[in-house]
Amino acid sequence: MSIQTEREVEQPLPRGSAIGIDLGVVRFATLSDGTFYAPINSFRRHAPTLRKAQQALSRKQKFSANWKKAKARIQRIHARIGHARRDYLHKTSTAISQNHAMVCIEDLQVRNMSRSAPVHGKLRASRFEPRPA
Repeated sequence: MSIQTEREVEQPLPRGSAIGIDLGVVRFATLSDGTFYAPINSFRRHAPTLRKAQQALSRKQKFSANWKKAKARIQRIHARIGHARRDYLHKTSTAISQNHAMVCIEDLQVRNMSRSAPVHGKLRASRFEPRPA
């Protein structure tokens, strides 16, 4: 049994203005109106627990039951990091799309930007100067 209905759906009226997004390495996203979203740093927050779990895994006999449990613990930590990043991405993109009528995004390779990103406030010398002997 199936039922078919027909209804009129109003086109949503765009709110706000057009906005451009500049994705970056140091800042997650910078909008053309000057606001920016900081990165979430979920890996840094979970790094101590991940480190301890990986150390515990290294002390286990490979493929033993305890090794499998330790490996599962590490996988859960990595999944938690990924879920936090995905959640932040969804919350940020939803906030941007609900407050602006049109969104324009740069088409850049983040991998290429991270190669030349400043490290602790200084550019990597190895890219521009020969290494000292």
